[in-house]
Amino acid sequence: MIADEPKERGCTLSIEGLFQYNLVPTNEISQRVSRLQHRLQEGTVDGVLILDPVNMYYYTGTMQQGVVFVPTEGDPVFLVRRSFERAQLETPLKRVIPLKGFSQLQATLSDFGLRANILGVAEATLSVAVFKMLIKAFPRGTFTDISTLLGMVRAVKSDYEVGLIRKAGALHGRVYDAIPAMISERMTEWELGAEIHRKTMALGYTGITRFAVSGMEMFLGIVSFGESSNYPTASIGPGGQVGLSPAFPLVGGMKKLGRGEPIFVDTGFGYEGYFTDKTRVFSLGALPAAAMEAHKMCLEIQEAVRYRLKPGAIPSQIYEEVYDEFVHSRGFAKHFMGFGSNQVSFLGHGIGLTIDEFPVIAGKVHTPLEANMVIAVEPKKGLEGIGLVGVENTFRVTAEGGERLTPGPDKVTIV
Repeated sequence: MIADEPKERGCTLSIEGLFQYNLVPTNEISQRVSRLQHRLQEGTVDGVLILDPVNMYYYTGTMQQGVVFVPTEGDPVFLVRRSFERAQLETPLKRVIPLKGFSQLQATLSDFGLRANILGVAEATLSVAVFKMLIKAFPRGTFTDISTLLGMVRAVKSDYEVGLIRKAGALHGRVYDAIPAMISERMTEWELGAEIHRKTMALGYTGITRFAVSGMEMFLGIVSFGESSNYPTASIGPGGQVGLSPAFPLVGGMKKLGRGEPIFVDTGFGYEGYFTDKTRVFSLGALPAAAMEAHKMCLEIQEAVRYRLKPGAIPSQIYEEVYDEFVHSRGFAKHFMGFGSNQVSFLGHGIGLTIDEFPVIAGKVHTPLEANMVIAVEPKKGLEGIGLVGVENTFRVTAEGGERLTPGPDKVTIV
């Protein structure tokens, strides 16, 4: 039974004899809804239908099966298919009702006096099958894509969210501090990945790496030895990996560790839903001079980006300035940000409830940065016959430039 149903949603929900966990504060949910409604009032929609789990959690504080309708003005309506009981326990929203089927959506919203003629939906996360059901449920409705708008609202983190990301970063640091002791000659990538995963889980890692719109799967991250980190991959990042088989090209494969080759470790750490992203390079014995020089250049590029992560800065200008000053002018472009076909055209990406959030530090992103955006910066360089070197850290946008949320040394750690 529930010991005490929480009145203030910033507290801990306790189930006697079973477990306890923290709830999202009421004022946090209220502010998120208000920010979204403010943006909606700039357009023509009557409201938005939210169905994907990540945005549902963001606007309700719970992750259930159902639909959230956020009107342009007024209280949201949360229609829950499963679990209605859990939704009642975890969300501070006032209008929470059971959902038997999509056919009741329009009538239910009408009963609350809410218009639903022009509806925003996140097409990026909406399957065709579900979209067909929405069309049937709102036969006279018009739908418009608000994926970008939802991403931009989530991009600016509250102090509450930054606190959770900061905690994730601190725990992430403890994971990387423990990696040197895990490394031994002739161990496989998979074995090192398993040890890293064990450590992350022991520290409270939530066990899944979420992506917003890429459809990408990831388990833990990338653990690659030597040229494995240059192996072709479908990943949206610059790091290569082999994996256990074509059906599971994730984490790492059966390559055994030799001396003097880069150990490339790129992982996320999730704490209460919020992620940090981090990459470090280790080595059993000294790396070739070319690898050390390339890594040093990546650190300079990271600092150049970090310095520019200020409110008002334009991501495309950051990208172009850094490329002109450090990449093109110094002949560093070949295999920079990924070896061969793994090369990607960005220097950093937003991060929060998912790994791939807005904004992206890339050539076509012109929306100015805002304070409390959180961005993972990851300059990396592929070297033929050696592997991938470089770094990744998670930063908060501030007036002084990026504040690092992932502590720990950036240098190559020689074991």
